[in-house]
Amino acid sequence: MKVVREDLHGTQVQRLVASESHPPDYVEGEVVGYYCAECRQTDETRDQIWHEKTCSLAGQHGREHYDGLEPAPDDPAPELDPDTEFIVIESAETEGRGGLCEGEVLGFVCTCGNADEDLFEIVHDETCALAGVHDRVAASD
Repeated sequence: MKVVREDLHGTQVQRLVASESHPPDYVEGEVVGYYCAECRQTDETRDQIWHEKTCSLAGQHGREHYDGLEPAPDDPAPELDPDTEFIVIESAETEGRGGLCEGEVLGFVCTCGNADEDLFEIVHDETCALAGVHDRVAASD
């Protein structure tokens, strides 16, 4: 899926808007996620972006939701199974020197509707076949 980025007033976070139809999942003009132009992190909602620690927005969004989560160690990678489907979110435009390029991957969307900038960091819905297989798991106390 190709997306264009639209600025949100007062923040460096941008909306990712489908620039072409991707039936049956998305239609042209639909918002498919959000992207932080400063730290290049992506998620399905602005509030879930897990900003890098060096980003000026660190701690304002996803870290409030996900700080107790860590990757599950030594799990197999079902994301790499050829039968597992994901939508790849790509930039539909090129910025100036040093910016994003057309076709650059900004993130991934699972069939359960959850997204992330890293395929292996998607937190899947409970009903998703990938839930619990390679999701982040709560850190033990």
